[in-house]
Order: sequence, then C-alpha cells, then structure tokens
Amino acid sequence: MKKRFKKIYVEITNICNLNCSFCGVNKKNKKEMSVNEFKIVISKIKNYTDYIYLHVKGEALLHSNLDEILSVCDRENIKVNITTNGTLLKNNYDILNNHKSIRQINVSLHCENNYSNYYNDVFEVCKKLSNNIIISYRIWNLNNYELDGNSTKIVDIIINSYNLSREIVDKIINDVSIKIDNNTFVNKDNLFTWPNENNNFNIDGKCYGLDTHIGILSDGTVIPCCLDSNGEINLGNIFEDNLDDILNSNIVNNMILGFKNNKSICRLCKNCDFRKRFMR
Repeated sequence: MKKRFKKIYVEITNICNLNCSFCGVNKKNKKEMSVNEFKIVISKIKNYTDYIYLHVKGEALLHSNLDEILSVCDRENIKVNITTNGTLLKNNYDILNNHKSIRQINVSLHCENNYSNYYNDVFEVCKKLSNNIIISYRIWNLNNYELDGNSTKIVDIIINSYNLSREIVDKIINDVSIKIDNNTFVNKDNLFTWPNENNNFNIDGKCYGLDTHIGILSDGTVIPCCLDSNGEINLGNIFEDNLDDILNSNIVNNMILGFKNNKSICRLCKNCDFRKRFMR
C-alpha cells in the first residue's frame, strides 16, 4: 500500500516580492518551476495525497503561469492551499476565483510591506473569494500567543473591516483560531526560528515530517518537511526519481524510526525551533 500524506508542499517558485525579517534566509538559486515540471510533479505525487500547498518559500502568486498551474490541479482533482503575503491578491483575483481546485488561501497579515492600501485590498478580495474558498488570516509573529503593538493594530483593522461583535473580538484576543465570517478565520501562532544546522538547539522529540507531509522545492529537491527550505536534507529529486524509491530510501526509513523513538538523526532536525510546538 502506498504511503498517503495529508498534504505535500510544492514550491512553484522560491522568489518573493518582499524580504520579511521573520522569513528564513533562502540560499537556493532563484527558480520558478515550469508548467511542464509541475505536471511531472503532479503525475508522481497525485496517488500520495489529495492536497498540495503551493508554498515552501517564495510568493506563489508571483508565478508567471499561475493560471496554468491551477488548471493542472483542476484537471487532476487536486485540492490546493495557497500561502501568500497578500500583496498580489487583487492583481490575481480573476485567476483565483476561476479555479475549483483552490481549497484555502492563507494570508500572512504580519508581512512587512509598504503597500498603503494593503489591508483594504486584502479584505476586499478575500470577502469575495470566501464564497467558495476558506480564508485564513495569519498572525504568526507572536510571543506566547499574546498580541503586541503591531499585531493589535492588525486585529483592530480586522475588527473594523468585518464589524465584529464583542464576543468574537474577545475570542480573537484569547483563542489561537477563531471563525470571524463565512469561511473566514483568524489564526495566531508564535514566531519561530527557522531550522539551521548552526542553531545549537539539540532538540529531540516528535515531528510530523515524513508522516503527515513532505515538501518539493522548485528545483525538484524532495525534503522531509516544509521548513527545510534550502534542501539541506536532500532525499532525492522528483524530476529524476520515483517517489516510491525516495520514500523507501535508507535515510527516510532511519528518520521515521528516529522520530518514532523521539530522536533526531539529522542535525537540521535537532536545530528546528518549530518542533517545540509539538511538545505543548
């Protein structure tokens, strides 16, 4: 029986139009996955998952052939989640509204941008898209889930834009995730340090990499999780190898066995701050 994943991250581009301080440094060469390369990826992973996330690093809405990429997903009945900084939502509204494959759009509202009309444009587009698509507004730069000055400002803008009741406002402040409107949610999470072999965290414990998900970078590198954005744990290349062969390799089997025993066999995994949230 083939391994089934809840999701597979497919990085259709590692290029971004912003340079936010909380986003890890991208050491890979800038690359946009071609439509033909994307078709190869889908043909090789479609029997392993029903859901793909068009994100590891980069801004998916920058892809020059986004419409064609989503059309491939439509034809293959693959459900798509898109994570975006939101700055290009308005420019891509017609494309996003035209594809049945899009299940959810995650908007990182805490991105660092200089767009004067940013929030108005984001909320205008998302309110229309929410008729058919789940919208998740992300505030992921918190400390102990507490709102600081900037995130409080973002929440105030959401409250005003959606004319929220006092009850919902209290839930936004106190809860991690709350529904605020039709198909529309606010999700809070803490700032984390991107995994780096030089972090010196020495963290062991469970991980959902290779269990619920894997990732594929824009150059085809297969990675064990969505945080290995530089492909430091290179499991193979989806353009050259079969996914079965990659998933049955010694390194994959050893990593899975290690996680089952709360051990990290790779230095990058030992230095992954994100894993602390699995230990709550």
